[in-house]
Amino acid sequence: MSQKAHVLVVENDKSTCHGLVTQLREAGYEATPALDSQTAIDSIKTVRPDAILMELSMASENELLQHFRTDADTATNAPIVVLVPRGAEAEATSALETGADDFLTKPTRVPELIARLQVAMRRPRREEPSHAVALRAGPIFLHANRREAYVRLANGEIRPLRLTKREFALLRALMARKNQMMSRRQIVDEAFGDSAPIDPANLGAYIHRLREKVEPDPANPRHIVTDRGLGFKIVD
Repeated sequence: MSQKAHVLVVENDKSTCHGLVTQLREAGYEATPALDSQTAIDSIKTVRPDAILMELSMASENELLQHFRTDADTATNAPIVVLVPRGAEAEATSALETGADDFLTKPTRVPELIARLQVAMRRPRREEPSHAVALRAGPIFLHANRREAYVRLANGEIRPLRLTKREFALLRALMARKNQMMSRRQIVDEAFGDSAPIDPANLGAYIHRLREKVEPDPANPRHIVTDRGLGFKIVD
């Protein structure tokens, strides 16, 4: 690469941090270590990284991650990839909601780490660093700007959802008004536009297909619920 991308590595274990920095430099990146939160915050001002690689435990209740996205002086729109212990996917979900762009479970394989960073840096930069793009309803979460949706399974595993364009639009409309009952007409207008050639009377077929992808038991939906005569809503 003609101009090396710069990655800020936030990891409180000195040996692990050194190893990640070394691996990134060997892969052709500039890399700056930060062993604590204050060093990481200070580095944002001086380094202006192209990406941040962060051990999730560094951010107590996502405080550091939230600082990266919302602080008036140091907010950054650089992509953030968090590293989480295996089995801590629920914490990764929370990090994605707070402003992380991706996560990897540890131990991390170097080729996958490099690939995820490259993908994250190719995505368009956030226009609003302080705006978390994720929506959540129970085990379902959605990144509107990136057109990505995931569901957390009972065993903690996070599975990407393969949704059609219309299914994604439908899920986004429901999640944007979580816990609010929406009429069929309202859902069609907000999901597809008021000029969409979709009869609200046929919305049930779209809801059925969406439930098959996001519900643990589609025959007995827990999250996309129906109130006959009124419409549908999504709940936790």
